[in-house]
Amino acid sequence: MADVLPIVDTHLHFLDLARFAYPWTEHPDFASLRRDYLPQDWQADAGEREVLAGVHVQAEVDHAIDPAQETAWLASLPEPVAPMVHVAYADLRAADLDDVLARHRAHPAVRGIRQEAWFDPQSTRADIPRVNLLSDPTWRAGLARLPVHGLSFDLLVWPHQLVHAAEIFAALPQLAVVVEHTGLPPLGDAAGMQLWRDGLARFAATVPHAVLKISAMAFIASGWTTGVVGPIVREALEIFGPQRCMLGSNFPVDRGAASYAEIWSGYEQITADLSAAERTALFSGTALRTYHIDLAS
Repeated sequence: MADVLPIVDTHLHFLDLARFAYPWTEHPDFASLRRDYLPQDWQADAGEREVLAGVHVQAEVDHAIDPAQETAWLASLPEPVAPMVHVAYADLRAADLDDVLARHRAHPAVRGIRQEAWFDPQSTRADIPRVNLLSDPTWRAGLARLPVHGLSFDLLVWPHQLVHAAEIFAALPQLAVVVEHTGLPPLGDAAGMQLWRDGLARFAATVPHAVLKISAMAFIASGWTTGVVGPIVREALEIFGPQRCMLGSNFPVDRGAASYAEIWSGYEQITADLSAAERTALFSGTALRTYHIDLAS
């Protein structure tokens, strides 16, 4: 039996469908997610698990509204099962970017920004951009504004974008960057998996201030079993090292594939042979450091 470890859950989304529109949930793949997910729901899912802290990542609220509205709403929610910090949304190309970032930072829980960059011109999903933000000089200039405001960046890209992204973030050593969702390894695609390995290795080697968020494994594996997920987690750990990796549930998105307990007990089983220091870093330490979470306060 694997040890039960205290965790920092680095990837959660709260949803309030009466308050906000979430265009991505209109896609048929997400029909089951067209319902609220609030702190009390997370607390129910966590059960008896010892959760030290959580990281709420912007939930792709309709981009037509002021993104600071989601941040203000999160600040108004009751304290959940554990202290929360937030990764907010901003369009890094916007003319009023500094104003948006300042209004996010007016809320003490905000730690970073995410603007999804996994582009696909053929996609019909609202959360996948049709243009390559990595090639936009205005977007790259916006990245450089984040450390001025004391913010990190959560990066979501496809494997074939990782090498280009590594070049961009290597030139921004002052910007802490989190590679999300394990770099999206495309299981079953041998060529794509090699792109993933090469791109992730390039990122780890050339962007020493980057960390890897192992999350969204149900999206990657179309299911959640240690037999399927385990080899990907271990390969990711081999590339980045446990001291530069952290774990996330991706709830409620991954809720249909596995329960909260199954995901975290699965991570424990997969990493049972790591040292105590490596597991502490992976389950909590890297996240506490990266997102500047002070449990004492």
